[in-house]
Amino acid sequence: MTMMMRHNSRLELAARAVLPTGVAVSVTSPTADPEPLWPVEKEAIASAIPSRQREFAAGRTAARRALLALGRAPAAIAVGDDRAPIWPRAIVGSIAHDSTTCIAVAAERDRFKALGVDIEPAAPIEAELFQEICRPEELAWLRQLPFAGRGQVARRFFAAKEAVYKCQYAMSRKIFGFNNLSVVFDRQGRFDARLMKPAGPFESGHIFKGMTALVGDQVLSLCWIAENAYGAEDFQDSVTG
Repeated sequence: MTMMMRHNSRLELAARAVLPTGVAVSVTSPTADPEPLWPVEKEAIASAIPSRQREFAAGRTAARRALLALGRAPAAIAVGDDRAPIWPRAIVGSIAHDSTTCIAVAAERDRFKALGVDIEPAAPIEAELFQEICRPEELAWLRQLPFAGRGQVARRFFAAKEAVYKCQYAMSRKIFGFNNLSVVFDRQGRFDARLMKPAGPFESGHIFKGMTALVGDQVLSLCWIAENAYGAEDFQDSVTG
């Protein structure tokens, strides 16, 4: 087993450990030979540069493997006008990728309303970018940390907000910036993300729940909305960062 295969296996195990029962996950690599794309997928990616085509193909391979894990037949995962994946009607899912890893999560629509996944390099974010990612209360907390660790925590904020954004977008189709989410972490990496302004069916104050984890040299972030967990909730006792 190569180093990349071992890392992808660890990433998949980490995701399975925190995702609720009923969510399937698959991890692939754009450096490996992907399964063939379906015609509608080929058409959607035909004009992209080769590296983007490899990432796209690996992501679709991961998505179809997640479908198989749910007991579903493989299907095309087309691209919508907004560039978001179009999953089979009875399925919700999310795909994330970078130059080394692709991850897909999927679940039955009658059990989950939406999923969101993100992977990011674990490298710290530059201090000059903190204000683009973090709200004032998050910045205030960052300033209490040792200087050397602030960039890594900012990366966690970034990854969490990306996963939440993808999760809510599947239902709201609303675009908003990082400042519309206020994130609080507990010591295990679980987070509550409070929506600061309404977005589609989500009222101001709605709480999205998820998890971040450091896996090797990547930060994994996951968010989900279960069918039986739709209303706004209060913050749990937790700490930021």
